[in-house]
Amino acid sequence: MERVVPWSCESGADKKMFVASELPDVIGPTELNTGNHGPGLEIGKDKLSIRYVGEGRHGNDVGSIQASKPVPTQQLLYYFEVTVVSQGELGRIGLGFTDKNFKVTRQPGWESNSYGYHGDDGRKFYNSDKGEEYGPKFGTGDTIGACLHFGSQEIFYTKNGTKLKTAFRNVTQTSLYPTVGLHSKNEVVQINFGQSPFKYDLEVRMQQT
Repeated sequence: MERVVPWSCESGADKKMFVASELPDVIGPTELNTGNHGPGLEIGKDKLSIRYVGEGRHGNDVGSIQASKPVPTQQLLYYFEVTVVSQGELGRIGLGFTDKNFKVTRQPGWESNSYGYHGDDGRKFYNSDKGEEYGPKFGTGDTIGACLHFGSQEIFYTKNGTKLKTAFRNVTQTSLYPTVGLHSKNEVVQINFGQSPFKYDLEVRMQQT
């Protein structure tokens, strides 16, 4: 099955869905960056599944991992999903977007130029480990999506195919990586960069933009 990606021409007047092979120069990540990640992670052979086997005792032993490539800015929006296979002991799972200098021993959102939504408390984080109230908690069996919309300079999330409210506005960074962080024993997640159908209907979203 070929990956499907959203695309907008330079004028912004024509927004369509294309298979990845039609746009070889603008395709984003297809796997995780196994060469650079936080401690305590076991990475599957598919480079799309991860398990946390660390202790998760303090704020600098998070097992975060970025995608192998940044989000392609030629697209109108970029979207990926994470399915929580197991929330482990505490469900301290985060996902979002981070820049190339992100410390992979920290959760997405805790560092500068990083954005995250966390499952154990439902809070959103940007450049802070305190965060703000945002959405529902999530755990085992849930699929959470993250969307970076270049047209509106916003990030929003989805839960099990339902769009949540806008999480972040005025997102102007142009080189951001999809990122996932795990931080309690036996957490397991599976990442979908478009190799499988999404729970969220991205094509409907494109038509509404």
